[in-house]
Amino acid sequence: MFSDFQRGLFVSIRRKVPPNLRSIEDYYFFSFAASAIFFLSLLTPFLALSGQNRLAASAGLCTVLISLCLALWRMGVAIPWVQMIYQTTLMGAILYNAYYSGGVASPVMVWMGIVPILPLFTVSRRWSYVWLTISFSLVIAIYFAQRIGLVPIMPHTDPDALAFSATMIGLLTITQVVLVMTYDSANAQTLRHMTRKNEALKTLSQDLQLANVHKDRFLSTVSHEMRTPLNAIMGYLGLLKTSQTLPAPTSDYLQGAQNSAAHLLTVINDLLDFSQIQQGKLVLNPQVVDLHSVLTEAHQILAPRASEKGLKYNLQIDASVPKWVRIDPHRCTQIMLNLIGNALKYTLQGHVLIRVHYETNDAFDDRGLLCLQVEDTGMGIPAEFCKKIFEPFVQLDWHNHVQADNALRGNGLGLSITQSLVQNLGGSLCVRSEVGVGSIFEVCLPIQASLAPQISRQAHVDETHLEVLDVLLVDDHAVNRLVASATIKQGLPNARIDEARNGTEAIEKMKSHLYDVVLMDLIMPDYSGVDVVRIIRTECQPPYSEVKVVALTANVRQEAVKACQEVGIDEMLSKPFDREVLIRTILNYASASQVNSNT
Repeated sequence: MFSDFQRGLFVSIRRKVPPNLRSIEDYYFFSFAASAIFFLSLLTPFLALSGQNRLAASAGLCTVLISLCLALWRMGVAIPWVQMIYQTTLMGAILYNAYYSGGVASPVMVWMGIVPILPLFTVSRRWSYVWLTISFSLVIAIYFAQRIGLVPIMPHTDPDALAFSATMIGLLTITQVVLVMTYDSANAQTLRHMTRKNEALKTLSQDLQLANVHKDRFLSTVSHEMRTPLNAIMGYLGLLKTSQTLPAPTSDYLQGAQNSAAHLLTVINDLLDFSQIQQGKLVLNPQVVDLHSVLTEAHQILAPRASEKGLKYNLQIDASVPKWVRIDPHRCTQIMLNLIGNALKYTLQGHVLIRVHYETNDAFDDRGLLCLQVEDTGMGIPAEFCKKIFEPFVQLDWHNHVQADNALRGNGLGLSITQSLVQNLGGSLCVRSEVGVGSIFEVCLPIQASLAPQISRQAHVDETHLEVLDVLLVDDHAVNRLVASATIKQGLPNARIDEARNGTEAIEKMKSHLYDVVLMDLIMPDYSGVDVVRIIRTECQPPYSEVKVVALTANVRQEAVKACQEVGIDEMLSKPFDREVLIRTILNYASASQVNSNT
């Protein structure tokens, strides 16, 4: 309770004094002065009512002088000067009352031990030594003054006892000062120790921050460097799969290679998402989408895996679920794929069922909760693991399920990332499970129903009636250009593809020729893709400055996304890109370009 009172008093003092008077010495001086004024103001009327007018007068005078010290301090006078007035006042009051009450034998002389202590807290040790010398000298001076008769000796006082009193008072004064200084030295040593620790912690914190920056840069670099060859691998595999009919064994080998590449891409994406979540840089891009299509497409992606294991695999969307909602489709798909993929991983037989329903909010007609349940008949999760599975790098492994140890082991990030995604979207994730029976994961996300977006004119343009498409492909890697060019040609045979090997070449081509779509790599040796687009948007005149630009990049960090949005890049596709998504994106922007050019 007392500490709370002190803390409250400290806060009150801090608020009432100017910012320039908020040092620790200022707080000590204010406390000493305010305490003295308080007690003296109570003591003065008590002494007056008791008939001790002389003591009452001295107490009243001390109250006035100490109040003057406090006022001068409040006006900004340096503490050493106001402390000198304070000390002189205190010492004068002690000597005045000691003169009439027995000199060195007076009980008032005990207060001489306080005089040297106050400067120790408010000024410095040097000043404490000065006042200690003054106090000790005055005690000796009063003793000799009494011995020669200059200071009266109280009746019934043995003159020989004065030496003993003077010695005791001197020793008391010195002892008090020594004790306080010892305590102060211990505090100072502790403070120095804490300061060294704080400096060490500060250095460690700076090192950790630097390490975190390096980690972020490392992950970004590794992501780009791994995504670039992975883009080529997945591109070539996709081209092989769609180029001709392959015999069964070769087709199986090709599918296995594609699955392995997709797994590697998942690991890379999980590491990047985990890094962004840890740094609070998770990218969210809410937009109006067809929710039924998003859910259906996510369900169909994993349908082959369920078919391979012979599992019953169904998606049930309740009629109450709105068709058009405002949500981040990529993150919604990611959540769904992580939960379904986890269910398929640990389910050897039976079923994996996905149920989706919508709970309305009575207060808002357009807002509600999207509830997604993923139910499986897998091995189940022991109760003690239900909370641990959402921790990073935690993998299910208990003695009853040794058969799942190797084949089903992942990187331990999927559920952790899923929970973070759900939390960032303002939702909740829970799990109910029973060993040997199965598990049910349930996600509830707040969503806002929306009207269907207006169908733009380019949506009515049939790709078969499009003129020859002029596409500029900008990438400093020849392999990436080859894969992207072949992919586009396979899906759009009427496309005319021009290539640029760097930013400089891209600027020259974009200034001299109007393309329907520009596919732009972001990281290049001379100009970055962002720099190229900034130059085109600012230095060129319409329609060249309005060319549609789609970023094809392995850099999916938040900073890159923000930079693309600022310069007016129309869309970003991450490497490795999906063939169907790439073709659809080109058609959308090419259709818009040709429709606009015809109006």
